Amino acid sequence: MKEKDPVAILNLGCPKNQVDGETMAGLLAQAGYALTDRLEWAGTIIVNTCGFIEKARQESIDAILAAAEQKTKGRCRRLLVTGCLSQAHYQELKKALPEVDGFMGTGAVDKVVELVEGKGPLFPSPKSYDGLAETGRLPSTYPYGYLKIAEGCNHRCSYCVIPQLRGPLRSKDPAQVLAEANMLVAGGIKEIILVAQDTTQYGLDFARQSRLPELLTQLETVAGLSRVRLLYCYPEGITDELLRVMARSPIFCRYLDIPLQHSHPYILKSMGRRGGEGAEALLEKLRLHLPGLALRTSLIVGYPGEKPMHFRHLLAFVRRAKFDHLGAFVYSQEERTAAAKIEEQVPRRIKEWRYRQLMSAQQEIVFARNRQFIGQEFSVLIDAVSRGRAWGRSYREAPVVDSSIIFPAEGRRPGDFAAVRCTDYSGYDLLGEIDSGKPRE
Repeated sequence: MKEKDPVAILNLGCPKNQVDGETMAGLLAQAGYALTDRLEWAGTIIVNTCGFIEKARQESIDAILAAAEQKTKGRCRRLLVTGCLSQAHYQELKKALPEVDGFMGTGAVDKVVELVEGKGPLFPSPKSYDGLAETGRLPSTYPYGYLKIAEGCNHRCSYCVIPQLRGPLRSKDPAQVLAEANMLVAGGIKEIILVAQDTTQYGLDFARQSRLPELLTQLETVAGLSRVRLLYCYPEGITDELLRVMARSPIFCRYLDIPLQHSHPYILKSMGRRGGEGAEALLEKLRLHLPGLALRTSLIVGYPGEKPMHFRHLLAFVRRAKFDHLGAFVYSQEERTAAAKIEEQVPRRIKEWRYRQLMSAQQEIVFARNRQFIGQEFSVLIDAVSRGRAWGRSYREAPVVDSSIIFPAEGRRPGDFAAVRCTDYSGYDLLGEIDSGKPRE
């Protein structure tokens, strides 16, 4: 039997795309393909792209061109492109990138073996993908792992193309979610991070109300699971029942990622966003019900029609809200969105200036909070160890998007927990030392 070429998968974009890449890896491994993370060793390279905003699209194009170089100087014989950019711009990419041998859309993740074996292009409707193959995926982010509880989105935010790229909301069956959770924990994963376009919408398609609290309760039965973290919780979906479930169990991180996008009612209405007008009252309620809660949000600056008074409103809101973590995006004019058609587009130089002002204000908040953490102790999950130092996170930090806690490793390895006392900070990161008197968790 002819030996199959090794395959390298380069994942770009959000954690949901990461899950797609891991699913493709699992399917290819089951089909007998060897996997490698070295592009120069691969006979086939798959670039799993992101197409959410202009910056992400450019990163994807750059990655495709870098992979194409391997076809001229390496052993690569086939270059394949999958993911959101492929779904949105297949025709343009096909013309502009003749070095690409095949394309696949977001509805065909479970058909990756067919793509690698020369079939395609593969572009079934995005809503045709049911996510069942994710149970056999190969996690790549130890000691944490993402678990996608739903695909697609029913929101119609004016700036966003995701519903066009991913289809409508399709929640996974709870039994499938539990099977994936058990698979992750059996493979050594200590922290499971639940993701979807909006995790609070889980169950709306089959139960007409959110089933997220019930799902969290079921996850408590997964033996060996140390932490569960929630990302992408839209404000209108955060219910009292959800807060009660989070408050009663030690495995649920007191951490919420709430993508508000703006604070001014006029901008929120234009965006098609709900729940943002009552954000301050919501944040106060959350902090009351979940003492020690860490809050993250994402915001957009330079949205069409955003005037100086709207931006001042946003800046004042951020200073009052004092988020633990904040991600900001300069508005990107996306084709096929309602916001792209608004005539009053904000000039790029103004958008960039507002971005810098917002992040400067957030930096002051974070540095002040970091000073308050000096002397406090945290239970830290170690993500990486290098040259005697460990990088890890407490319940207050999500991987990749948030800061880290850095300390001497003292023989610890990734996946270990350590009791770490904060001694200082460096920028956004906390510095600490292990409390050697505390037993390992």
